Formats: sequence, C-alpha cells, structure tokens
Amino acid sequence: MAKKTTTKKAAGKKQDAPKASPPAKDRTVKVIAKPQLSGTIPSVPVRKRPQIASFRSTKKPLVNPRKVRGGVKLKFKAGEDPKSWVTQRILRVAEQAAAGEAYREGLDYAHEGQTKRLTIEGTLCEGVIQGRADKPYKTELRLETFEQREQEQVIGTMAEQVRYAAKLLAGELPSNIEDVFAPLGLRLLPTEVDDISPVCTCADWSESTPWCKHAVCLTAMAAERLGDDPMLVFGLRGMPVDDLVEGLRQRRVVGAGLVGPSPVLLPHVPGVTDATSAPLEESVSSFWDLGDGLEDLDTPIVPPEVSCVLLRRLGQSPFPEGRFPLVGLLATCYDLIGREAIEGREQDASSPDPDR
Repeated sequence: MAKKTTTKKAAGKKQDAPKASPPAKDRTVKVIAKPQLSGTIPSVPVRKRPQIASFRSTKKPLVNPRKVRGGVKLKFKAGEDPKSWVTQRILRVAEQAAAGEAYREGLDYAHEGQTKRLTIEGTLCEGVIQGRADKPYKTELRLETFEQREQEQVIGTMAEQVRYAAKLLAGELPSNIEDVFAPLGLRLLPTEVDDISPVCTCADWSESTPWCKHAVCLTAMAAERLGDDPMLVFGLRGMPVDDLVEGLRQRRVVGAGLVGPSPVLLPHVPGVTDATSAPLEESVSSFWDLGDGLEDLDTPIVPPEVSCVLLRRLGQSPFPEGRFPLVGLLATCYDLIGREAIEGREQDASSPDPDR
C-alpha cells in the first residue's frame, strides 16, 4: 500500500509545467509602427448591377398603330360618303386644314377603331386615341362659344321664323340653318379652318401645325356623332339644347300673346263669363249636361276676315310636298268646312220645323 501512494505522488509532480523566469531588467523593446486611430467607420461596398439594355430601346418603331379592343369606329366605310350633310360639312374642314398624309392616316385611325373614348358634353369635345406609342393620346376640339347677347339674338331670330322653331323643337336641324346666323355675323357649324382649334398631346402637334392625324380622327368621329344628333352643336357653341328649346317656347308664348289674330270665340255675357265654376268633384255627375245659359253665349258663325290665319302663321309645311301642297289642301278643307257650317246654320234658321 505504501508503494502505490508514492507512485501517484511522483506522477503528479511530473505533470506540473515549469515556471517561466521573469524578464531581465536591462532588456530593450523595439517599436516597429505606432497604431493610428481613424474617425471614419468603413462602410460595406455597394454592389453595382450590370447595365442591361432595355428591350424596347432596341425595338424598331412600329409602322402601324397598336390595336384597340372595343374601340369606336366610323359607321360609313372607307371610300363612302357620309349620308348626313352635317358630317360632310365638318369633314370638309379637316380635309382643308390637315396635310394629305395626316388626313389619310387620321381617317384610317377612325375606320380601324383607334378611338378608345369619345366625349361630347356641353362645350367639351374630347377623344382618347391610341397611336403607335404605349400610351394613348388625349385630343380635344375647341369651338368658339357664343356670348349671352348673341345667344339672345339667335333665339329671337328663330322664334320669329316659325319653320326654324318648329324643326328645332322637334329635334331636327334644318339644312339652311345658317340663314339665321349669317345676318348676325355668326356661324353655327364650322366651315372655315379657323373655326376649329385642335389640341393634342402627341409629338406631332404644335400651335403652328395643330392638325395631326389624331385631330383628324377625332374630327371624323365627332362629325359622325353630330350627324346623328345635330343638336349637340348648340352645346359646343355654349348654348345648351334645353336652354335653347325653353327660350324658343317662351318667345312663342309671348309672341302669341302680343301679336296674331284674336280668338274666334269671344264670350262676353255678363253673369256667365265672370261666374265661378263649382269644383270638379262636385260636378262629375252633371259634367256633360248643357247649362241654362247656352243660348245666351255670343258664338257667331260668320266667315273670318282673313282666311286660314293659322296656316299663314305656320308657314311652309316641313313635310315633303307630294302631288298637292299640304298647306293648300288644308286651306281648301277649312274653307269647305266653314261654308258647310254657315249654310247649315242658315238652313236651321229658315226651317219651319221647330224640331230641326
């Protein structure tokens, strides 16, 4: 047992590391470089992406415009003349103003349906037209609007001439409508190059050359729309259709109250014409019964001083004339009816039969 313990102690002494001796007092230290502290913190280097050429920059420019799905197209085909005289007159302005190539391409755009949207509201005539670029162009047509004084003159002139007022109230634009505006120094439909001012966002448009192909396309589309609804041209001139119709009606009512023939029947029996009537609810059962004062009414049946007064005021018939003129035919009918009424009244007065 004593021998084993001695062996363990001896093994423990062999494992201890030798102690290092302290440095000498007279040793020297050589300094190779002094460290320098920097005030900036180094940043991570940014990786630059390689420059790759754009795909569209290498493409050749398109020869044809980009196709539009569901675009607005002209109804009349290429090479055909539009049926409406309004469309023909407006297209003639674009033909005179635009260059030959721009006019041809503009009509091609209109026939192919390159117009994405067409808006004609009030004085606004705007179209969104797709060309060769990625984004469509916005094109606008501007017409000079009438002043308030000019609008009143136009309404007054139309109200004086019944044939114009009747057609306008029916929603029809007469082909000789310019006869109303010419004496006033105005034009309703554009007939000169300066009457329309196009504005477009394309690179070909400028103030000196405003008639690009997109302006021609919009003019063709607007001309066809105005041919279908010609009353829209009044809105483009600053005269809303509702205000125009209301002004014509008011002028006609005032004119009818001041000028014209007197009514045929002029009841003036005291106690009859100034008597108040009972409410309708109280006289429903006796509404169709003759009253006691019927014989007292002054209703003479005599020939009028001026024949066919209403026909003379209405003027020429707006309907196509056939074999017999409509106004003359109606005048003949009125004369025959009036003559029969007078002769029948005279026969009744001279008849001895009291029951007749």
